[in-house]
Amino acid sequence: MPRLSLALSLFLLLPAAVVGVTFDGSLFEDTQKGDAEEHKILGSIFTDHWPDSNNQLILDLDVFKHFFSKAEGLKEDTALGNVEAVKYALRAVDVLASLDVSMPCAADMFHLAYTAVEYATHVEEHRNCSDCVCTPFFQQKKTERHWVFNVVDAMGKVPAGISGGNNLWVGSWHTCRKIKVKKNYQGQLWRGQYCMAHIHAYERDNPLRTIGNTEPVDAHCYRNTTSDGPATNDVCFALFPLLNFGVCVPDSCTEYDVTRMLKFAIRGAEGALGTDSVCNVTVECKRENEENAMSNNGLAMFALYLVIATIVMMIFGSLYDMLIYQKEIEGLSMAEKNRRDAKSSTFLKVILGYSVYRNGSEILKTSNKEGDIECLHGIRFLSMCWIILGHTYYYLGTSLTTDNLIPTLISFPQMFYTQIIVQAPLAVDSFFFLSGMLAAYLFFRKVKFGGIRNPFSIVTWLFIFLKRYTRITPTYAVIMLLDVTLFTYISNGPFWRPIELQGCRIAWWTNFLYLNNWLLQDVECCMGWTWYLANDTQFYYVLYPLLIVIFLKFGRNIGVLVSLLLIVLSSLVHLYIVIINDFPPAPLLTAKLQIVKQLDQYWNYVYVRPYTRCTPFIIGINVGYFLNHLSKDHLTKSIKMKFSRSVKIVGWTTSTILGLYSVFGLYNFAKTGDISEWWKILYVLCGRNAYALALGWAAFACATGNGGPINRFLSWRFFVPLSKCTFCAYLIHPILLQVYNFSRPQPFHFASLMQMLRHTFEAVVVSYICAFFFALAFERPFNALDEILLSTQRVARPPAQNKTTSEEKKPLTERKEHHS
Repeated sequence: MPRLSLALSLFLLLPAAVVGVTFDGSLFEDTQKGDAEEHKILGSIFTDHWPDSNNQLILDLDVFKHFFSKAEGLKEDTALGNVEAVKYALRAVDVLASLDVSMPCAADMFHLAYTAVEYATHVEEHRNCSDCVCTPFFQQKKTERHWVFNVVDAMGKVPAGISGGNNLWVGSWHTCRKIKVKKNYQGQLWRGQYCMAHIHAYERDNPLRTIGNTEPVDAHCYRNTTSDGPATNDVCFALFPLLNFGVCVPDSCTEYDVTRMLKFAIRGAEGALGTDSVCNVTVECKRENEENAMSNNGLAMFALYLVIATIVMMIFGSLYDMLIYQKEIEGLSMAEKNRRDAKSSTFLKVILGYSVYRNGSEILKTSNKEGDIECLHGIRFLSMCWIILGHTYYYLGTSLTTDNLIPTLISFPQMFYTQIIVQAPLAVDSFFFLSGMLAAYLFFRKVKFGGIRNPFSIVTWLFIFLKRYTRITPTYAVIMLLDVTLFTYISNGPFWRPIELQGCRIAWWTNFLYLNNWLLQDVECCMGWTWYLANDTQFYYVLYPLLIVIFLKFGRNIGVLVSLLLIVLSSLVHLYIVIINDFPPAPLLTAKLQIVKQLDQYWNYVYVRPYTRCTPFIIGINVGYFLNHLSKDHLTKSIKMKFSRSVKIVGWTTSTILGLYSVFGLYNFAKTGDISEWWKILYVLCGRNAYALALGWAAFACATGNGGPINRFLSWRFFVPLSKCTFCAYLIHPILLQVYNFSRPQPFHFASLMQMLRHTFEAVVVSYICAFFFALAFERPFNALDEILLSTQRVARPPAQNKTTSEEKKPLTERKEHHS
């Protein structure tokens, strides 16, 4: 039979001395004989991995076994009509006044307890009812009051798998929310409200404190007691709550009310057992009252009106484009269409910018523009899939909605193939590389063929920086707005919470300055995954102009030399930070879970800092320079350079070895949690650089026609539309993953790799479908507005055809001036 929850136990299990009653029996007397083997199992949670946990509160359920066994007996007393026992719960409500519980909450709790007493009384009075006269009346009265058992059933129970780390005792959110009964003749309702209680234990008594330690730590090492009083290290275990407990209370109770009641019950139990292990209790109630309605949130209503206005503009622009504009330009050549578009009024350009027909055709077009490097579409899309794969696991773990999280974290990195998943952060370096490569390739190309006349002009660079900012920021801002407003109201459930807990109210401005990888990291991490945009923008504003000017002014050799010096300097700084802080060589999940405790510090000091992440961007700039150096014609769609068979074999073999090393080079560390100092130093210096070099060769070889089947696959036209939606997919997919995780009614259970691959496939499909619509609604229209406000069209003379190759190789300052 199910056990009662901790919350109801407050009213059924308070010590008799507190409430002034003489109920026969102690709160902590085990009246339920139960199964001794079951109690033994309940007390063995986590002992497979932490043998010193047998005496720990919560983990071995010393307190909660008493709650459940006693509460079980009182539930049976109610069902069997033991009135005296049930009256204990009624009298226990008297203590609420001393707990500073609000009167509406206390009144509804009294009504709950009184209804239970009525139920028991009715059962007792009609115990011998068997004739046709009393039976219908008896059943009717039982049915009217049976809702009290729904309250109990909606609350958290001891689940299966607690010895495997299941600390999610969620109960039933739906059952609690369905409770809606009249409590008086005025028609006032007793409504169920679901709350999730998070119970935190002290660090000193927590067996999970051994996470990340190389050797077991005895409990007494954490009890730094003195003759002056209590322990000096009584701090809460902050990693995660050790028990998440669902309670069903009346909707008149606030989070403060529920917290006060739970703390009082736990303190009473600890006092009786002589323990002091629970340091804090926090409660989240899922309230749906008028105060929390979206209509009372001005920013959310603004976001809703913006979405509605955008949809209206898309409909109007699409109808105008298809019914009027397309007929007007029918039969015109492409040059004539471009001239007509250029001469259109600003208002017409804005309207057409929202055309789903035009934007959709542009996104779904599989042909490449002149000068495009076709293989980059495949690299971009596949790298995004890799990131989604890693984030599927990451957000599932950090959402704390998994009932076997700890065993999975321990066993997961010990399998060889899972290195592809735990090393997913390398996929971010793909985008740093692509960003540097494309930026350099396009800039050098424009300089070489007349698109940029004065690359040393401050005005030129200011325009480039402004263009970059206005191209990505509007879409970024809209998704942030939706993240903190509309996405907060789209779901509900026992785990549901806003994706941004503080609503980005504190740190939003750091995101728009692209300094969120430096500022307010310890205060609020708004859209934490956008640290990439901050780094990439800083590279674009600092490294990009620095290296471009050096290449143009001092030539190829000096440019490559400076790039190598920057890569070495970045690697040495990375190594220094890792060594002095005893960080792991990579943000890798290992069998000893070191990164779990060090993640915050590693994030702040290493992971998001530009001076440790810049090497792929620098390598990308060099690849972009050499690709442009080989390009002889501004009309050429691809760059052709025939490599010898031996060069291709050496290049692809070396690239493969470097790539495998970067992904699988830390497998032994992941499997055991131990790593030698020299191997750690080697990976810090070479791991990420090896991946960037491997990717650099693949891109260079494919772009120059030496990629063979790899190039044909990466240049597959299927990747072209997906590549165009990747920016929106990057911004939206973490939101979708978290919405899915927080919306689940019951905990998730890790079962197999195929299960997670299926979830990843679903995440990729849904992310790109949503990204396509976001691109249609926001990214493409904003880009059209950007073109209107900051036109990049330049009138340039055709490139001279008689310039020698040797002159092109000279630094820019040594060449003759060809452009006015």
